[in-house]
Amino acid sequence: MGRFLLCYIVLSSTTFLNIMASSSSENGNGLLLYLHNYSFYAQKVMIALFEKKLPFKQSAVDITSGENYKPWFLEINPRGEVPVLKDGVKIIPDSGRIIDYLEDNFSNGDHPRLIPQDPVQKQKMNNFREMIDRINGNIVTIGTFYHPDLAQNQKYPFIAPVRKVMKADFEKNGEKLRKIAEENPKYKDVLIQKAEASEKTRELVANKESFIKYLDQVDETLSAVESELTSHSDPESWLISKEFTIADVGLTMLLERLNLVGLAHRYWEAGVRPQVTDYFKRVQLRESYKNTIPGMMFHIKALVGFKVIAGIGLALILVGLGGGFIIWKRCTKSS
Repeated sequence: MGRFLLCYIVLSSTTFLNIMASSSSENGNGLLLYLHNYSFYAQKVMIALFEKKLPFKQSAVDITSGENYKPWFLEINPRGEVPVLKDGVKIIPDSGRIIDYLEDNFSNGDHPRLIPQDPVQKQKMNNFREMIDRINGNIVTIGTFYHPDLAQNQKYPFIAPVRKVMKADFEKNGEKLRKIAEENPKYKDVLIQKAEASEKTRELVANKESFIKYLDQVDETLSAVESELTSHSDPESWLISKEFTIADVGLTMLLERLNLVGLAHRYWEAGVRPQVTDYFKRVQLRESYKNTIPGMMFHIKALVGFKVIAGIGLALILVGLGGGFIIWKRCTKSS
């Protein structure tokens, strides 16, 4: 296991550094995305940007330290949420609105459309998009922290120490937001509303029965997806057609998040939904997915930021740097 992890670290580092270098060197067309790399909703926007072949700059907002509630960011988005897209003087918050903005303003020969032109396919895409978007990735994530017995084989970054820290922070989220609202009277109303919504979410996820009912909604959605994929004569088709659409953007991120938090066994593994299984394998090969999802080197950097496991993260980095070349040689020989 240790050797496999180090192999992964070394082999992932080049890809990660190339992506970051590419993002920082391209001026693009003026698109600037404020994001956190682990944000479920920011990742949806990133996949859409990569699918549309739109160069953009990234500005990381450290939501783990509360940077999203600093005055400078509240000026950009009073809700203190990522992602936010800036296009010149235009500021567009909310992942759904951002994706619609990209589709409305950047769809031509150079930038593929993510909405079918055929009316029947377009309606089908809208139906699936609405169904998938009703599932809140944050609720699914936080709920598994409260009920770890429902999850199996959680992936990075949601290992046990991280889940513990995030759950503790979430428990205080409503109280924290009310304090921030008092300190920022200009944004008080919207932050109080957000505090109330956070407290309702806590009630939902803390109650195991209500959380399982929420997971049942995911079951219904993925059953509809399985049925649709089964109806296709072309095994290489995406959810609606051969073309990758906005519905696929949402489905990709939903499957990715379910996998990370340890719910894949519930929804598609062990032959539960073979079409969904195949879909997830295929979508992981797309460049948009590879460029969006953080790799092992990014995970290590992020894990060091959590004080409870800083020593573990630092040790892994030191080992990886010290023995990286030798391990890389062994990995390449065995592959």
